[in-house]
Amino acid sequence: MRRTAIACLFSLAALTDAAALPPILPQALGGAIDAFKPVVAAYAASALPAAIGNCSAGAPKPCENIGDLYATTTSLYNLRARWLGGLNTLSLDALSVTSDVNGSITAAATVTFASLPMSLQVDACLPGVGCNPLLDNTDTCCGGPKTIQVTAVATCNETFPFLRNVTLTRVQIAPALEIKYNVSGKSVTLFDATSLVQTQIATQGSAFLQAQAMGPINDKIKSFFGSTIFCTQESQLAWLAKNPISSGSGATTAPKTTKPSSSSAASALRSPLALLTSLAAVVVVQLSPV
Repeated sequence: MRRTAIACLFSLAALTDAAALPPILPQALGGAIDAFKPVVAAYAASALPAAIGNCSAGAPKPCENIGDLYATTTSLYNLRARWLGGLNTLSLDALSVTSDVNGSITAAATVTFASLPMSLQVDACLPGVGCNPLLDNTDTCCGGPKTIQVTAVATCNETFPFLRNVTLTRVQIAPALEIKYNVSGKSVTLFDATSLVQTQIATQGSAFLQAQAMGPINDKIKSFFGSTIFCTQESQLAWLAKNPISSGSGATTAPKTTKPSSSSAASALRSPLALLTSLAAVVVVQLSPV
């Protein structure tokens, strides 16, 4: 069944990828993003680690080891945040892609994590007396569900690789990731970990996207659109001026790799759909058991 689905996806890609006018890539990606959202969610859930931080401190696997997330000492307490789990429990709630006149691409996503347990060790201290263990668990913070809004920016280039310099520019978590403790029946906030986790997601997420995700995406874009794409309408119009497309006899036609379609509107629709079906097929293959 799974192999049949994969074959159908590739067949659909072949049918929809009628050679078309090389696309304005930001527009092509934006037009396909709604249908592509389930594929993005499936890829993210399978590619993300279960935890990030100090993997040797009992973190669930797979774990991205970067050492303790945070450690601080005050006159009243010592706090150590060892790792954050639940990263692969995300669901994708919303995804959109926009671009500016220069071709810079902005993707905005809203994701929800079922839970984000944090491994915490806290010692309570009294000046002149010393410190005693207060808590050491993964239950104090941070629970769930947690919603995170993320904005990523990438630059478009008309030479391969087409998408570059992907950076998470905004990460916002709600509700707050507060570390609380019950003192004499009253809940007391020891530490707000929201900024800490937002910073780690922005830093590690940018590195993950650049190192692991962009290579396959750029390869697939090239395999369907060829080596010619445009970042702006201005660039596309300039190319058309040098490579006029006409169905009339004796008229100049586009290069062989970009056969003209009977309708430029149909071409604009086919290319994103072809890219979408191919990327979907790749994800299905990656998620399939060997």
